[in-house]
Amino acid sequence: MGFFSKKKNEEIKSSIVDLQSMFMNDDSEGDHGKEAMLDYQLSYLLRLASTYETGFELGQRTIMKLIEENYQLNQLGYIDNADFISVKVWKQWQKIDLIAEVEVDLGIGVESNIEHHVIVIENKAYTDIHDDQLSRYNQTVEDWYKDKDVKTHYWVVSFYDNDTKEFEAISNQCHEAKGQWKCISFEDVVDLTDDERISGTGNDIIDEFWIKRWF
Repeated sequence: MGFFSKKKNEEIKSSIVDLQSMFMNDDSEGDHGKEAMLDYQLSYLLRLASTYETGFELGQRTIMKLIEENYQLNQLGYIDNADFISVKVWKQWQKIDLIAEVEVDLGIGVESNIEHHVIVIENKAYTDIHDDQLSRYNQTVEDWYKDKDVKTHYWVVSFYDNDTKEFEAISNQCHEAKGQWKCISFEDVVDLTDDERISGTGNDIIDEFWIKRWF
């Protein structure tokens, strides 16, 4: 128990991160569809980035983290140095949990610098990496995009906290696989601001899944 508990900022009191998610919480043990749920939630969050729907800021910050680009926030809390032109996501393409194609202009305020990124995500709740799947997925993606000008990023999103032996084991498997895979914990995927931890984003789907605690 407790893999899904949100880490609390001790300085934040009476915040939404202290509320329990009724949607995600029942008496089930193990996966019971949690990986599939994460597929849909991540797909939704990433696609929000190219919209102006409620919660799009969190989607943009999540993509910037996954494409390993620094970002600057303006006074409104919006990313100041990037324009997200397009985000397309496929679930279970070639058995890969998620593939996201991101077209982003990282030259805002200076000179246009449009880049194309591919984010490859494998989700792991209570299951292990098996059958050399990360190396196989890497080869599939590299073959598909070999003639295209894209930057690829490979991630395993783990429901284990990053200070656990299970997380360490998956991280080691990432290092051993082809493709420069990296492991990141479920709660570290999103960069929540203090205001979002206290009051939420205003997007009920995001707040229920990403901010409220599961256990």
